[in-house]
Amino acid sequence: MSIRPLSFRNLQLTSLQARQVSASEEDFATLCPADSSFAGFISSLPGTGAAKRLIMARDAMADALRQKRAIIVACGGRVVSTGLGPLLIRAMEQRRITALALTGDALLQDVEVALSGHTVLRQPGRDAGAFGVSAEAGELINHAIHMGARENIGIGEATALALLDAGADYGQYSLVASAGRLGVPVTVHPAIGMDAFAIHPKSHGESLGATGMRDFQILAALLGRGNPGVILNVASSMLLPRVLVQALDVARQLVRAPEQLTAIMIAQRGDRQVADEILERLTVDGGSGLLLSEAEELLIPLLFAALQDVLGTDT
Repeated sequence: MSIRPLSFRNLQLTSLQARQVSASEEDFATLCPADSSFAGFISSLPGTGAAKRLIMARDAMADALRQKRAIIVACGGRVVSTGLGPLLIRAMEQRRITALALTGDALLQDVEVALSGHTVLRQPGRDAGAFGVSAEAGELINHAIHMGARENIGIGEATALALLDAGADYGQYSLVASAGRLGVPVTVHPAIGMDAFAIHPKSHGESLGATGMRDFQILAALLGRGNPGVILNVASSMLLPRVLVQALDVARQLVRAPEQLTAIMIAQRGDRQVADEILERLTVDGGSGLLLSEAEELLIPLLFAALQDVLGTDT
């Protein structure tokens, strides 16, 4: 069977001048000279894609700090396991992070770092039936949670006090201990059945529920009364973003809606549609959302170095 080829003679063409511009000359990347400054390196990046969003995130954070607005950083466990803790601690010391919100996994890994000075390799199935939390970390966290329930404080504050009281050998590398030392609010948002310390022999559901609820209330208060300018969510594509959305909804009803809030999500994993929905809900009051899906261990050092470059090294 013979098929007659389709002729393109009457095909309508579009002029190059009528096409939408994706990147213009000023957006093109250049090779950064070997003796260039960090500012020169940033200027050499293309003005498109992840590089453009990185600069937008830096500018949003710099503007918030200049306006004396809060920057709330929410962290999943990968922040600790990839060694980013000391960088964020330095940012807290410079008063460039106003508050921390952590997953239960981030808390567990942070406590393990405080006690041992290193992160722990987790390989599911390597040791069949092995429990997913070290004895020392599980003991300390659950002791802190029991104490927090008695004293009516949250998991974050209770664990910070426990690490400081214990004089943890490597506390200087701990986000939680450093937050306690610096007076930076830190909240922890556990997931029963996911977080290993929640199924530890010393775990108690009532204490875990009471202290976890306390931290959620503190987070809602920070969002409602803390004049937040930026929420930076790192390495948690589902749990913490949902917690942030719910806490912000509570703050909107009971206190007020933050104006011109910028929500930045840095997460390699997760569904793009879900991330866009979460960013839209966080910024429904006229703010803006940024999604960066590249590696956290590269983006976070670049972001805070770029922020330091425009603000200087002082607090």
